[in-house]
Amino acid sequence: MKLIFTIAITCSVASAQWPDTPDTNLGICTASGEQAITKLVSTADGGCYVSWFDNRGGGYDVFMQRLNASGEAQWETNGIMIADRGYSSVMDFGLTVDSSGNAVVTYRNDVASGDTIEVSAVNTAGTILWTTTVQNGGPFVASPVITTVDDGVIVGWINDEDSKFQKLHSDGNAAWLSPLTMSDPAGGSLYVADLHPSLDGSVIASFVQYTTFWGTKVLKAQRISGSGSTMWVGLVSVMLDNSLQMGAYPDFVSDNNGGGFFTWYGVGPLQCYATRISSNGAMWFGGQVQVASSFGSTERVNPVGVRDGSEFVVFFRSQDNSQSEDGIGVQRLSTNGGLLWGNAGISLKPTSSSPQYGNFAAAKTDGGVVLVYAESPSFGNDVMNALSVDAAGTVEWTASVSSTPSSKSRTDATGVGGGIVLAWQDDRSGSNDIYGQRINGDGSLGNNASCNADLNGDGLVGVSDLLQVIDAWGACGIVCAEDLDSDGAVGVSDLLMMIDAWGDC
Repeated sequence: MKLIFTIAITCSVASAQWPDTPDTNLGICTASGEQAITKLVSTADGGCYVSWFDNRGGGYDVFMQRLNASGEAQWETNGIMIADRGYSSVMDFGLTVDSSGNAVVTYRNDVASGDTIEVSAVNTAGTILWTTTVQNGGPFVASPVITTVDDGVIVGWINDEDSKFQKLHSDGNAAWLSPLTMSDPAGGSLYVADLHPSLDGSVIASFVQYTTFWGTKVLKAQRISGSGSTMWVGLVSVMLDNSLQMGAYPDFVSDNNGGGFFTWYGVGPLQCYATRISSNGAMWFGGQVQVASSFGSTERVNPVGVRDGSEFVVFFRSQDNSQSEDGIGVQRLSTNGGLLWGNAGISLKPTSSSPQYGNFAAAKTDGGVVLVYAESPSFGNDVMNALSVDAAGTVEWTASVSSTPSSKSRTDATGVGGGIVLAWQDDRSGSNDIYGQRINGDGSLGNNASCNADLNGDGLVGVSDLLQVIDAWGACGIVCAEDLDSDGAVGVSDLLMMIDAWGDC
């Protein structure tokens, strides 16, 4: 009986690693019904948590899966349910990893008294540690966001016309007596869009502000302390003119120095812009920067930003005025907002009527900044490709990521172990499922053997990884990053594999 069990586990693990070809992507969840809105966060062992909304049982429930560095599912097939919900449609949600390596997810839930905002922590074994309700049922609530701070998490959400925030300790208990409420000083709507750590346990939040439903919509920002108070004198303007498109809630990225790098597109004209707001609320020297100057009939939309050292890279979709032809461009901005790749940026894909491009996601690898994008010759026949750009703007490599034609959307990507992992919605079976892939820093797909030995995810196989193997010596079952040969125990062969991978990975 024991032998049969061991064989079953071994086969399950061996059949579900990151594929090394684009025609066979990793099926993270292929259950019946629709899976929608993918979130992905990396873990210190080179793996990741993936979360999504799942309609397999009626109602879009919150589900999650943990993958190790090799892409092997650590929990039951097709993931575990975090929250049983009855919604027939979806709104956005948030996912992070806390300082202990647990996944923490925040979402809207439907209860008898109305919609609530809840936060759940899940440990590496797939056990729900706690669930905390930060907003009781009754008022309109939507689209919570979350980020990790030193000793817990801070979550933000939309509540009627305002935004609210609460800090939770690592045990799920509220750190503040009551949530911080932020309202529009002009009497309109102030809706939180994104949230990232700043300095000393504080966070920076971005907001979409507007006074009327059809009126101008602009980005604002505020820094919130770990004790629940605002730190800047009033909201800081991220946008100096123009308006966001209705329904747009742009993400931003940390500048790694307590501030944030913001990029968005305006509707009049349709062009992409960027700025950086420092930890003290000051805009960089360049002000609001148009990432590529307008020329001819070119418009630019859908920017995604990535930090590369102290500089920033913005990929964008270029299109003609009729919006029937599009391409891909990129710009690099200095730490103070200078356009490093010329006023027009660099064209990566020329503007044309076919194929069409979209579904952008970007991340940093040990070799350059990578853009993953969908390329479609016709509706519903997307393939997914990637390219890497170095600091000089040279395309280092291109790669096919998913060659099965199907509708693909909601791609999320994160850098890990010198490469990137990504997950997306894919309807190749006729209903949206969740698929994933790993891209290594050189553009190859699948597992990078040396990076599997980089247990702490610092891009180097070294002493700290060796000590982690020694500390885990002995039997460890199937959930063990130190078990490099997947035989259920950490031993001599794992040590030899680590020595063979010693150095940069």
